[in-house]
Amino acid sequence: MNFLSRTSLRVLCARIFLFLIFMPSIVSAQQIPTFISDSLDSYIRRNMQAFRMPGLALCVVKDGKVIVMKTYGKQKCSEHKSISPRTIFPIASITKTFTGTAMAMLEAEQKLSLDDKLMRWVPYFSMNDSLYGRQITLTDILSHRSGWKTFQGDFLNTESSMTTRQMLEKFAMLKPPYQFRTRFGYSNFGFLLAEAVFKPASGLTWQEFLQERMLNPLQMTRTFVQARDIEQDADVAAGHTLVNDSLVTVPKEKIEPRGYGGMFASISDMGTWMNVLLNNALHGGKEVIPAKAIERMWRSYTIIGKSKAADQRLYLKTYGLGWEIMQYRGQELLGHNGAYSGVLTKICMIPSERLGIAVLTNSDAHVFHELLSWQIVDAFLNVSAPDYAEEFFKRRNERKKNKAEGTIKSGGETKIVKNVPNNTTLALSTMTGVYSCDSYGKAFITQTGNSIILRLEHHPTLQGVLTMPENHHLKCQYNHPMFGTVEFPLSIENGVVKGFTLFVDAFVEADGYEFRRVE
Repeated sequence: MNFLSRTSLRVLCARIFLFLIFMPSIVSAQQIPTFISDSLDSYIRRNMQAFRMPGLALCVVKDGKVIVMKTYGKQKCSEHKSISPRTIFPIASITKTFTGTAMAMLEAEQKLSLDDKLMRWVPYFSMNDSLYGRQITLTDILSHRSGWKTFQGDFLNTESSMTTRQMLEKFAMLKPPYQFRTRFGYSNFGFLLAEAVFKPASGLTWQEFLQERMLNPLQMTRTFVQARDIEQDADVAAGHTLVNDSLVTVPKEKIEPRGYGGMFASISDMGTWMNVLLNNALHGGKEVIPAKAIERMWRSYTIIGKSKAADQRLYLKTYGLGWEIMQYRGQELLGHNGAYSGVLTKICMIPSERLGIAVLTNSDAHVFHELLSWQIVDAFLNVSAPDYAEEFFKRRNERKKNKAEGTIKSGGETKIVKNVPNNTTLALSTMTGVYSCDSYGKAFITQTGNSIILRLEHHPTLQGVLTMPENHHLKCQYNHPMFGTVEFPLSIENGVVKGFTLFVDAFVEADGYEFRRVE
């Protein structure tokens, strides 16, 4: 029998040791899809140009590790400062994932029960329908099943000067159109109500609880819940939109993080957030978030319905506590989108695969955050997928072609689009005066030179330029692109305007507010 020399044995042991050291990296590399390793950069750069996006940040985590951390483009289109992993973005409604998690933590710590009635914790929220108001629970407001329409009341909380209590008092006057627990209605006010629960339940405000109990222990130093911290930070991505087909920086927003939105975070911190949720709630070997809180918030409470993914197929989607849950190709996919003036964001995770994807962008004139996420998801699930961005542009070009031909396809039929005649007879100057709405407050219409201007009591920086009505509709162009250009139906008696219905862009809220002339 031949025996190895001590030297040979040492060499062999060293080789085995090195193999064991590097083997996990080799296996991990083999698990990374070709799309990620070979095509991701070119795919993103090509489509950022196609969608005219100034900047984007991407993080992909898998099996407890960050496997992609990439940033592209500029913080502001008119400047040269690049986006980095530390650059903070408004994450909009991804904030709801933090609020839902925090509420589940309060229950896990026996500070409250999510089956508690809302009025136990927010007794001043007194709805006109008192029986209805007495029945709503914390789970109802966190899972969008309280009977309110999607975005109902959001004009009241968007860029408003009202206090939280004033907004809730105004919102309480709005009648929910549905019986609670009968259908899904995405309600930011539900999460504003949840924010009000933290102080009486924990002794900490919503901001204090998130900072002390979540962000500090997770070392998420580039995630902010206080307006002053965001305003003082120099590494912030500005929002952008398209106006008259030109990319512009949106006006500086009112920075006010709330339970429904408004937090700012970097892509590096979003990687930490996903990893702790996918890693059995552990961070640094410690349980920062109770595992039973994660289990609680990821249950399905409300059926949203069938929703399209990038492959244009319909999949069942439900809502947990601040989390959307989709049954996608045999997997449970959890996440949330964020949308606000100038930004679109997305987080999605597949817990069974320990896969998480976060996309932050500083533009609202695209759908690439969605397409990119699905492209990565399908790559990891070994789905043979087309180029989703290419497919999107094909569908968009087809719609443009139909529009140019003056046709709209509906229900298998083709209908000709006709112009509406202009029957204007009303002098615009007769509209000047003061108007009032019970569920909002006052509106002021004044004449400045040749312009008729709309100003609103609780939106001091917002104003609209009114132009000649058509068929008893008044056109209003707001000075903030998020609120859009809309039409107001008029109430006219004997040739005199008695009131109007105020609308803003449906991106903010689809419902109108009835104003009546008081002066």
